[in-house]
Order: sequence, then structure tokens, then C-alpha cells
Amino acid sequence: MPSYQLRDTATRRLLARGLADYAAAEAALDRLDDELEHDLAANGEGTGRIRLRLDIERVTGDGTAEPVGHHVLLLGVDDQMALDPSLLF
Repeated sequence: MPSYQLRDTATRRLLARGLADYAAAEAALDRLDDELEHDLAANGEGTGRIRLRLDIERVTGDGTAEPVGHHVLLLGVDDQMALDPSLLF
């Protein structure tokens, strides 16, 4: 039975593995987004607008990984300053 994993597209670093299905991979993406924003805030760092490109890969029984999805996480886009239209002009 296949499993799923998350990999950073740019660095090829494996971020999560052993995920049961595609929905579990998407849930892991959400958790990763929340954890990164929390860690940045705890360190007193603003997120700015950080963009992470991540691949969702399906891992078959023989260990072969194939990309089945691509997501872009945008950290900091829901910050009040980023959403305030008056700050855009």
C-alpha cells in the first residue's frame, strides 16, 4: 500500500513521511504552516512573506517516490498589514 511524504522542492529535504493518504499529506502541510509561523513569532521574527514550495510524493511498496502534487505555502499573508488595503497605496 502506498504512503505519502512531503519534500521541500528547492532543497529536496524530506519534511514528513509515512502519511496514510493525500488528505493526510494536506493536513501535514497545514500543520507545517502553523508550526513555522509559531516558531518565527516565538523567535521575535516577522514572517514577512515567505514562500515555500513543497512536493507531495506517493511512495510505492518498492520505495519509489513519485510527485503527485505541488503546493506553495505563503507564510505571513494573513498578517493584518498584508491584508489592509490602505497600506497598498
